[in-house]
Amino acid sequence: MASFEVNLEEFNLADVLHFLSRVKKTGVLKITGKTSGEVYLKDGLVVHATNGTKNGMDALYNLSFVELSKGSFEPNVKVPEQTIAADFGKLYEDIEKRRIELREIKKSLPSMDAVLTKSTKELESSVALRRTDWHILALIDGKKKLSDVIIASKIGGYEATKTIVWLIEQGLIYEPKEAEKVTSGIVQYLDAFFEDFGKNGLEWLKKWQELSPDNKKIIDALSIDEESLKIAPKAEIKPGAIEKFFETFEEYIKLEGPKVYGKLLFKKKFEYFKQKLDAA
Repeated sequence: MASFEVNLEEFNLADVLHFLSRVKKTGVLKITGKTSGEVYLKDGLVVHATNGTKNGMDALYNLSFVELSKGSFEPNVKVPEQTIAADFGKLYEDIEKRRIELREIKKSLPSMDAVLTKSTKELESSVALRRTDWHILALIDGKKKLSDVIIASKIGGYEATKTIVWLIEQGLIYEPKEAEKVTSGIVQYLDAFFEDFGKNGLEWLKKWQELSPDNKKIIDALSIDEESLKIAPKAEIKPGAIEKFFETFEEYIKLEGPKVYGKLLFKKKFEYFKQKLDAA
């Protein structure tokens, strides 16, 4: 087989390597795109990969999970070193498993244009940061786009993405614009809630916040005038906290509400409250 080029915007890297493996080729596939690198084959076996910062399996994984532009295969090129020894069938299986995992992880990832910042949350004593976690944290400065953080990390799209999502889930980094939207949403919710349930609603909220430290953090981020029941944000509420608020607070008032209004009246009032929210 002579040298050839392949459009890696249309064909993924794993499939191209699978083809070269099946036809037992020896040579190098030179890759360009958001990152660049080389993958060497000998008699159809992938024996070495490099992306400039990593060699071996790390480099192969990194090249497999970024946007690539073009691949250029040159036959009969001598392999500089062997850093990969696994059968390609196993490599292909591992890459596909990671591709599926990455697709799920990306569902929790903000837009690549998002600018993240560090939170002031203290790390729980039971959680230990790895070197890659510290590395990504050092790059989060409230200025860089998420895409630039991933590139600057030089640890590969898969590992960087996985680390960023984990840091977001731990509340150590967040997107300020999204946090502002979340805080605004909870203010609108409680405004409507107080309008329908008045001082009873305020008492339920006070009791709910005492159930856990996380609940208290949410309420501490709000300024509530107990006379007028006017509410305003005084700190940002992180995006993950809002889901917990809606779930646990509504469970709580469904237990407390019937004690004050009776089952039928509370059900009617709560359904009316939810309908107003849906229409807003």
